[in-house]
Amino acid sequence: MKKQLSLGIALLLGVSVLAAGCGEEKQAPKEKPQQAAALDMTGVKDGTYTADSSEHEKLGHSHVELTIKNGAIEKVVHTSIDKEGKQKDEHYGEGKEPGAQKKAQNAYKAIVSYGEQLTASKDLAKVDAVSGATVSYDQFKEAVTKAVEQAKK
Repeated sequence: MKKQLSLGIALLLGVSVLAAGCGEEKQAPKEKPQQAAALDMTGVKDGTYTADSSEHEKLGHSHVELTIKNGAIEKVVHTSIDKEGKQKDEHYGEGKEPGAQKKAQNAYKAIVSYGEQLTASKDLAKVDAVSGATVSYDQFKEAVTKAVEQAKK
């Protein structure tokens, strides 16, 4: 009887260890960028307005030029300036290690897409953040909001 009990406990422990080892490894969920709220375009005047975001100590800042016509965003030019004052372009990240270069190019493509998305949708809330380029996205939102506020003065 003792032998059967010991064998049963050993079997139960073995199955428990095996089941625990087969569990799915869970990773912490990646933080999603916060989507922007819709812009209040009430009282904006037609014209072209520019604004800069605040400076990021490592990545620089964003600059936007918005053209507003008939109370709506007609055109958006979005540029990003690195911490040395150079405009980020298709060569951004060249000379860095491959992982950093890939991340820099992803950010550059996002920078371009943010302006294109806003021009097409005319609604900041419909501009999709690109994972890996959240600083650029936040800077874009900030600069656009500042430009729209200028258009209300």
